[in-house]
Amino acid sequence: MTIEDIWVPLTNLLPVLAATLPIALLIVLGGVILNAIIRRSLTLLARRTSLSEADILPARKVLSWLVRIITVIIVLGVFGFELGGIWSMISTILAMIAIGFVAVWSLLSHTSATVLLVIVRPFQIGDDIAMPSENVEGRVVDLNFFYTTLLTHDGSEWRIPNNLFFQKVVKRERRGATTTLADQLNRTEPAAISPPPPPKPAAPADASAGEPKG
Repeated sequence: MTIEDIWVPLTNLLPVLAATLPIALLIVLGGVILNAIIRRSLTLLARRTSLSEADILPARKVLSWLVRIITVIIVLGVFGFELGGIWSMISTILAMIAIGFVAVWSLLSHTSATVLLVIVRPFQIGDDIAMPSENVEGRVVDLNFFYTTLLTHDGSEWRIPNNLFFQKVVKRERRGATTTLADQLNRTEPAAISPPPPPKPAAPADASAGEPKG
């Protein structure tokens, strides 16, 4: 192989690069601007609602990666790569993910319920909650994507599936929560919260109340 064998294809490629490179740079710049707009919009949404930065972080990451992937695919198309195979691969992956979601629907329902708990905030870490229909009560100390942990007065724990909170009546007593549910999702250990006090014994019935007055 001589220098001419390398130089001739390179000289033929330079006009193509000169024509497509500005378009590719504009597409990348558009992706960066779109990403910044999405981040700004979500931040404004959080400020105008009761959502915190931690609440919108998952949506921000998902949308950011989605914009990046679409930008890369469009840039590859500009440079002449065949997008048919790429779209077929992506559609196949999405179909497999959809089938997997159906197969693990119960796990997906717990995850969806966790997201709703973070957004709706029916309780916070540190609150005392009770589910009368399930005869369960305790102080909320932990939340993950599958269940919520309650600490009882004797030190034992109840682990409640998150989707159950949208099917049963829940009684809540505010106790000055030390952290939000969204913050607790980022922790690896339960919050350092003391267990609730033992229930007060029932007051004895006044025996003299039923005696007839002489």
